[in-house]
Amino acid sequence: MLAAVADPHIDILGHCTGRLVRRAAGDTSTQTRPESEFDAAAVFAACAARGVAVEINSRPDRLDPPKRLLRLAVEAGCLFAIDSDAHYRTQLDWLRFGCERAARCGVPVDRVVNTWPAERLLAWTRRDRG
Repeated sequence: MLAAVADPHIDILGHCTGRLVRRAAGDTSTQTRPESEFDAAAVFAACAARGVAVEINSRPDRLDPPKRLLRLAVEAGCLFAIDSDAHYRTQLDWLRFGCERAARCGVPVDRVVNTWPAERLLAWTRRDRG
């Protein structure tokens, strides 16, 4: 993940743990997936230093990162992107789950990149990553 964060083409680190906390609606499997193990403090420090946002995944079967890691990313000074992870139009409603988790974990609104005006968001994507 540190290599991904260092890549000059990366704006957002998504699915940071890769976990599946429950099966998706309509999924007949019983598979879940535990979160991956990584040095979260180092990864979030790198994100904060390079201006890479951490995805807050709103999908009910993912809810990634877990709240304890989300709070760690807030403490590290990270930016965030709240994502519905929708695969269908009706799943856009899931965005509220990510917003609720962000609020509960103390994510400052001014650090959520997809709440920024378009000009600020585009300037951020063109930032010097050197």
